[in-house]
Amino acid sequence: MELAWLEDFVEIVATRNFSAAASARHISQSAFSRRIKSLEAWLGAELIDRSTYPVRLTGAGNIFLPRAQELVRDIYQLRAECRNLSGTNEPPLAFSALHTLAIYFFPRWLRSLAAWPEPTRCVMHAGDFLESIEQLSLRKCDFALVYDHPAGLPVLETGPFESVQVGTDRLILVCGCDANGKPLYSVDEGEISEPIPYLAYAWNDGYLGKLIGLILSRRSTELPLSTVYQSSLAEGLKQMAIVGSGITWLPQICVRDAIAEGKLVQIGGSQMTIEIQIRLFRRSGHQSATIEAFWQQLVLKEAASRTRLPIRP
Repeated sequence: MELAWLEDFVEIVATRNFSAAASARHISQSAFSRRIKSLEAWLGAELIDRSTYPVRLTGAGNIFLPRAQELVRDIYQLRAECRNLSGTNEPPLAFSALHTLAIYFFPRWLRSLAAWPEPTRCVMHAGDFLESIEQLSLRKCDFALVYDHPAGLPVLETGPFESVQVGTDRLILVCGCDANGKPLYSVDEGEISEPIPYLAYAWNDGYLGKLIGLILSRRSTELPLSTVYQSSLAEGLKQMAIVGSGITWLPQICVRDAIAEGKLVQIGGSQMTIEIQIRLFRRSGHQSATIEAFWQQLVLKEAASRTRLPIRP
């Protein structure tokens, strides 16, 4: 039996959906199903009743669930105790984050945690939304720093995770401008005479793409966009917009300086804007003393504010 099988089982119990559980574990649904079947074969009993939707546990599954959760918890607790007994230093806090947040939010945010008694030892893995989820789901990191919105992908909300809000941002529509600061493109109805060059997020970045779809659905008429460039990096889209290649939606946090310097200009107004939270996720359950101390500081800070942090225009 493998530890991953137990974690898969705990995941399917949390989501009650093979597709969502496989996504949270960042593997294909077929591979996820095979691993659950391998666990059932090892135990000699079916754990999941697949004849219902959402799926439910069998009698054996209900018996096995608390022991599986306990086994996963005990294995990681045992590792921590062995490290302590062997004199191994507490490892640095491991973060995964969206590229944009890793570059434009994380450094100042971490520095702002003045209550933390000493410089925080940490490591960072930057990637897209699904990569950040994968790192957290597979316990390759302690925390995932991502955008969060009710209309976004519900993977983290349905899994064994907890979170605190650490900031806010906005997804805004921008484009390059001429020497007089006038936008090179317009999305105002009545001023569109031909398809607008569009700088889009790559197909695998479904999170921001879904939010952009929500923004576009607010319009009374369809916006004629012609995709001329795609990238999974917001910074890449930003640079293409600066040179005048088209319009694009970008997190405000990464374009503030470019707008202030007159390299980019926001277009479309509030109708083309959506607010998003910045949240830090971790897996539920007791973890190392360092992780718990860091987390409790954030929980207390969120409880004290209960308001979204301001974003400078």
